[in-house]
Amino acid sequence: MSDASGTVTGSSNPAATDPLARIAETVRRLMPGPAGDELLAQIADILASVVPDDIEQVALENAQLQHELELVQSVDSLTGLRNRQRFFEDLRREVAAARRYNDSLSLVVLDVDGLRAVNETRGYDAGDRLLLTLGELLLTRLRVTDIAARIGDDDFAVILPRTPLVGAEALSVRIGDTLGDWVDIGIATLDAGVTSGADLLERADRDLAERRAARDRSPAA
Repeated sequence: MSDASGTVTGSSNPAATDPLARIAETVRRLMPGPAGDELLAQIADILASVVPDDIEQVALENAQLQHELELVQSVDSLTGLRNRQRFFEDLRREVAAARRYNDSLSLVVLDVDGLRAVNETRGYDAGDRLLLTLGELLLTRLRVTDIAARIGDDDFAVILPRTPLVGAEALSVRIGDTLGDWVDIGIATLDAGVTSGADLLERADRDLAERRAARDRSPAA
């Protein structure tokens, strides 16, 4: 139908809005009869085989881009370890999982002692190399299930699922043997008194401070 100006409105012809219907209408107009029907059947076969593949490829590419974006947003750009935001997400998840399945869980925190002095006396490149050394050490010494993160300028943390205190102590010894006095280490393990990931981190930080104070009081320090 048309309005007073002659403009077509409310058309019930599907070809007016459907591109595929317009193609079919054109084919039937130019090639009436069996030849046109055969061509339309061929077009339908092509669309059925090509379009879904294209859509699937686009979906795969979008999923890959999304995955890469999530990685960029969760990784520390210097060391390649998890960043602070991702660390707290992982810590909350691991504490909840350990509680649910009654598993052990330990947390190791590390402070690169004297990083500021290195930056000031040897330059920031030297400080970055020190941080990279620690990052590479953690990546090569940890299990696949362990989670290492850089949570501050000179602060690192390692989440150790299904690991009791003795396992965390063993890791701290290996790190200490490699880096010596460059790194201060603190350890905490999940027990009934720990109510959250933040609580576990606070305990590990407190243990680090106590170990550092004991070292500073030692005559050999």
